[in-house]
Amino acid sequence: MKLDEIRPGVYQATLTAHELSALLAGARMSLSLMDQDPSGVTAEARGALAGVLESFDAALARTRAGQGEQPPGTEAAPPDA
Repeated sequence: MKLDEIRPGVYQATLTAHELSALLAGARMSLSLMDQDPSGVTAEARGALAGVLESFDAALARTRAGQGEQPPGTEAAPPDA
């Protein structure tokens, strides 16, 4: 993993797919735990994490669309033979 601060407060990360997957899984698990047990969680913290994940999902969808891929869960059903 490589992390560079390209200007104050803005970082550029170079990660393997495995590293990115681990970070996202941790973020999604944290959000799920915040929803299950909101004690000690601020609305601001939950909203920030949810926003980051929504932004990532939107960027991934744009990337896949640009590559001609179908977003997961939208594949057409196979025709009956």
